[in-house]
Amino acid sequence: MKEKTYFIGYLTLIYLLTIFFINLFSPSLKFSEEENRPLASKPEMNVSNVTDGSYFTSYNKYIEDQFWNRTTWKSLKTNIEKSIGLKKIDNIYFGKNNRLIEEVVIPSDDFINRRVDNIKKLQEYYNELNMDFVLIPNKVGIYYDEVSSSNKQKELYDDFISNFDNDLVKVNCFDILSSHKNENIFYNTDHHYTSLGAKYISESLYNKENIEYSEYTVNNHFIGTSAKKLAYYNIYDTVNIYVPNEEVSYYLTYNNDEDEYTSIYDSSKQYSYDPYEIFFGGNKSIIDIRTNSESESKLLLIKDSYANSFIPFILNNYREIIVIDPRYYHEDINSLINDKQITDIMLYYNINTFFEDTSLDDMIENIKL
Repeated sequence: MKEKTYFIGYLTLIYLLTIFFINLFSPSLKFSEEENRPLASKPEMNVSNVTDGSYFTSYNKYIEDQFWNRTTWKSLKTNIEKSIGLKKIDNIYFGKNNRLIEEVVIPSDDFINRRVDNIKKLQEYYNELNMDFVLIPNKVGIYYDEVSSSNKQKELYDDFISNFDNDLVKVNCFDILSSHKNENIFYNTDHHYTSLGAKYISESLYNKENIEYSEYTVNNHFIGTSAKKLAYYNIYDTVNIYVPNEEVSYYLTYNNDEDEYTSIYDSSKQYSYDPYEIFFGGNKSIIDIRTNSESESKLLLIKDSYANSFIPFILNNYREIIVIDPRYYHEDINSLINDKQITDIMLYYNINTFFEDTSLDDMIENIKL
């Protein structure tokens, strides 16, 4: 019995030493595709960060991010914690019907004040243009009862839009999506809403209920970012697109390149690591879409990735749609608005991104009139 205990101890020691040396000599990774985020790099040691303790905090984060075969270990950890009844891991809840629900983002008062001021500034600058503001709730705002006794995201939304008039905020996206909450309006494994959710928003915003679409499945084995953050690979989603039976013709260019494309769908992404990128091949700094619509309106759409699956439903509403993502677009939008003779501006964001990303404020504050 004693020999067996020693043997197990030796094996454990050898295993731990093996892991130690693998970690020691393995090159550091810069980015995790599974979690869609940069990984911590090895911190530099100096007197200041050792004294205040920040070096050790950073080094622990570095070890955690760079640990050998970390995805496998993280998956094991998630499955064990879920099996013992934990309902929330790393700010992600396990909801009903296999829903992974990311926690609501609560911004600071300073963030709120800056954002309100900047949107009002945008209204003032372009008061002669039509302007819409669309904030899409996340799963935590629609299925809040699965994670909390109160709808914190709806309360945050109501407080924020009370700063603006109804001419700017024309539709209540909470009411729209809540009325369809038993349908497939969000991906279970991802933070995005589905094309069906985007379709319902477009119908309410443009009164387009009479348009007929054909539905196509482009991927039925989608594992989204929420699942990848947890390394939870037990469930899958289906990615569908909706094509109008009476299509409008269009062509588009990306990032001011000369190459023209005749489809907003990138088929190379259909079975890629992130099939949601089938829309435009993922986020771009600027997209210029020109259509043969009878409308003379030209839209500047300022957005995050939620708008990517929304745009297919509004192609016949504008002669031209300029799409910019402030996270990647750093030019002066005033020149763009004047050069393109923009008639309409729309802000289109999901609430969590809207209340944690500052690039929209940076863009507005850098406008040169």
